[in-house]
Amino acid sequence: MAVDTALAAQPKPVHRAPPAPSLITADDAFLAMRDALKNGDLEQAAVLGQRVLALDPDYPLAAYIDYWPMSQRLKSATAAPTDDAVRAFLLANEGTLVAEFARRDWLLALARRGDFQTFDAEYPALRTRDDPQVECYALVSRYLHSERHLEQWSEESMLDSKAALAVPANINGEGCTLLLSVLAAENRITEADLWEWVRLASDANLPASMKRYALALPTADTQAALALDAITNNPALWLSRQGNDAIAGQHELWLIALSRMARASPADTAALFEARYAQRMTPLARSEVYAELAGAGFRRQLPEANDWTHKALDARGMPEDVWSSELRVAIRDNDWTLYRAVYDRLPAEMKRASANDGGWTYWLARAERARNQQQVATDLFRSISGQFNFYGQLASEELGLAITLPPFAPTATEAEVAVAQKQLAFIRAQRFYALNLRSLGNQEWNFPLKGMTDRQLLASAELARRLQIYDRAVNTAERTSREHDFRLRFLAPYYDEMRPKAAEESLDLDWVYGLIRQESRFVQVARSSAGASGLMQLMPATAKYVAKKIGMTDYSADQVSDLGTNLTLGTSYLRMVLDQLDGVEVLATAAYNAGPGRARSWRSVLAKNVEGAVFAETIPFPETRDYVKKVMSNAVYYALVFSPAEHQSLKARMGVIGNDIALPARSDLP
Repeated sequence: MAVDTALAAQPKPVHRAPPAPSLITADDAFLAMRDALKNGDLEQAAVLGQRVLALDPDYPLAAYIDYWPMSQRLKSATAAPTDDAVRAFLLANEGTLVAEFARRDWLLALARRGDFQTFDAEYPALRTRDDPQVECYALVSRYLHSERHLEQWSEESMLDSKAALAVPANINGEGCTLLLSVLAAENRITEADLWEWVRLASDANLPASMKRYALALPTADTQAALALDAITNNPALWLSRQGNDAIAGQHELWLIALSRMARASPADTAALFEARYAQRMTPLARSEVYAELAGAGFRRQLPEANDWTHKALDARGMPEDVWSSELRVAIRDNDWTLYRAVYDRLPAEMKRASANDGGWTYWLARAERARNQQQVATDLFRSISGQFNFYGQLASEELGLAITLPPFAPTATEAEVAVAQKQLAFIRAQRFYALNLRSLGNQEWNFPLKGMTDRQLLASAELARRLQIYDRAVNTAERTSREHDFRLRFLAPYYDEMRPKAAEESLDLDWVYGLIRQESRFVQVARSSAGASGLMQLMPATAKYVAKKIGMTDYSADQVSDLGTNLTLGTSYLRMVLDQLDGVEVLATAAYNAGPGRARSWRSVLAKNVEGAVFAETIPFPETRDYVKKVMSNAVYYALVFSPAEHQSLKARMGVIGNDIALPARSDLP
């Protein structure tokens, strides 16, 4: 949970005259107040905040008028509010999201000033434990003020600490930096832990985090940190300047340098490694280099990745994406013995995650079946066949079961919806949406959902549907655990506009809805960080290209989010992509996300025809891989919602993908 980070900036105040009272509404004053706070102008913000309340004494976002300035003051060492003032605010806003924000900010301020006694008293009241710096400070307090003195620093506390510290992005925050220094100073963290975290930071390309870990090494001086700087800048040059004999930490530095080189050129790096370094490194270090090569080889779709994975089986402590790449190499090559060998070495948290989303469990079942372990495979398929996702659908089909919708829960009653309508968080969310502050609106909407029953969730989803906040309707309905309504999970808004557009382009309506659900969740004003707009998330260049191709002579860039225009351009482009890729929906889905050139490239390297599910699982781009699986799974559920009596098969929809189909030599599609 993150408050708008723009409010964190605090330049010197710029004093301005108050706005003319007759020229501003309550919403305008609220937005102007927010802008003043972004500029650090607390005085102007106070004037504007009072103006909001003068115009609308019952303004639903009034709590933010008090919270945002208080948040800035809590970050200040000289102008911080008193603890009593913060307590009064928390009491007045008890049980709300804004109180969570305030309590989190207060806890950070308490820890910064070393008041862990108050921190310990207030921390248990924090409901949302997803700020890593707060959690690191809590672990510091637990260690320094209780368990160390009682000699009861538990294994669980140590595991919690290592989990927090093993996230390189966390280590640049003050709480986790303090936790690292405290535990390293008392030898609670091993040198192996620190080098593992340096490698994780290197893989995440976070050089500042690499240096922080290195400076915490028990034998650290500035040499390791300086070496890491050199490796980050030019790993090949650094390696070329090293002697042949490893010194303390040299193997780890070699590994990091070789890993960074492998990202750009895995084959060349493998040749250098085997010629110069492999025999001078420990067996474990060699395995870890091969693991990094396997990960890079998978991303480059090299056949050598299989051999590198076989040589990496003794590696430990690798980043999750390296483990995942090794598994996908085995899936790609139909090497089920290798899959089993890699799976057995996965970290426990990856296996737990697999049980939740079904991914590696499904492929493990395939591996066991290929190894003639039929009962084991059947049991594994059964363990995930009830999940409402790509893998659950595939597992059901492997068991010979039809993919079906769960029974529809009774529709929320008017009384249930009326109760949801009175939720302060939902009222605030609606106002944030009206102000185009969608992130804050989503946070407000989501805040009360965690404690809701299935009936309350369905009522809240129905309220969102009626308010045409379609993404919240879908996301809220997805949270139910026993009572489900897939008419809400798989909404079909704009049906009257969408159906003729899909028909005109001879597109499967189920597939188009599955794609839009993944692209925008039906938020008509959705705009991605890359600049894609509208329901079908069209990039400006793509929209312009398609408009020209279909003869839309009056098109202008500001029309891209218009409902009719967006659907016309989006379905036309989808038709173009589908035609370029021989009518194969899986390939067209990948192309819609990553571009037709990449989709053709991924197919061209296939050694033989493969199942669509195998192709999707081995797409080297994580975003596109996830996108394709979700779109195709969505399409099956939409088909069941639209035509419940018809049999649906995800495996049939995914089809078979091969490189033996003639393709255009090139395409001008964006």
